[in-house]
Amino acid sequence: MIYRSGTLITVLAIAIALSSASAAERTADASVPPASAVVGYKLYPGDLLHIQVFDNPDLETDIRVPDTGTITFPLIGQVKELVGRTVEDFTNELSRRLMDGYLRQAVVTITVKDFGKRLATVMGSVTHPGPVSLDPLRVTTAMQAIGEAGGFSDDANRIGAMVIRDNPQTDEKLALQVPKGDKPSDLVKDIVLEPGDIIIVPRLDRVFILGQVTKPGAVNLPSQEPLTVSKAVSLAGGFDKFAKQSNVQLIRSGQKVQEVDVRKILTGDSREADPKLNPGDTVYVPESRF
Repeated sequence: MIYRSGTLITVLAIAIALSSASAAERTADASVPPASAVVGYKLYPGDLLHIQVFDNPDLETDIRVPDTGTITFPLIGQVKELVGRTVEDFTNELSRRLMDGYLRQAVVTITVKDFGKRLATVMGSVTHPGPVSLDPLRVTTAMQAIGEAGGFSDDANRIGAMVIRDNPQTDEKLALQVPKGDKPSDLVKDIVLEPGDIIIVPRLDRVFILGQVTKPGAVNLPSQEPLTVSKAVSLAGGFDKFAKQSNVQLIRSGQKVQEVDVRKILTGDSREADPKLNPGDTVYVPESRF
């Protein structure tokens, strides 16, 4: 599951801030605020919202946030771009628009009754690769997700582990280095995960080819001859129609080390050598914007 996005790769250190408790814990501890009271909670596709307007029972309704982020509410019609907005922001908009020609006073209460499914994906040398659920009210880090996937395999290239993230706000693709070992003191940067993040734990004798190729995934390094960037793209079925062939990115140990114009290499017009890949490297083919 690779998201098409821009080409900028950055290394970030993200501070871990603990959030509010999960829904299960709220039952046991009445002091923990309900979902509607969690300051800064951002709406996500699949969230089920219970909306009430004081003294207007005919406006009480349940609405599930769609992938499009656009819903229809009585009297005011469409409300757009809900995804990523806070409950407080949505509440304020409903109040303002209801009082704009419909109600004298609009005291709106919105409660999140159910949460949409948020997933990250762990790929590569872990015991159980696949999707990992993210708690909407609590921070989940990359190391926690790797733990949920059963931990590192014996052949894991731990130093090369990374998180690839699509950021719609800045249109950036982020490569983030994760662990150096098992102990907390061994961490270079543990990463707070967001929905859609892809955690890659490369195998010591493999490389990953991701992005706009026909068959993204892992490729074994041959023992007889070196594997280059252009050959790796070929092993992944070649570029798809969205690929930016002139800006293929070589990521090593969680950091972008080189941009390669594979188009020129394939046509013989390149003055640069076709870079050789090391175990654990990732080749990322971004999407062309044009």
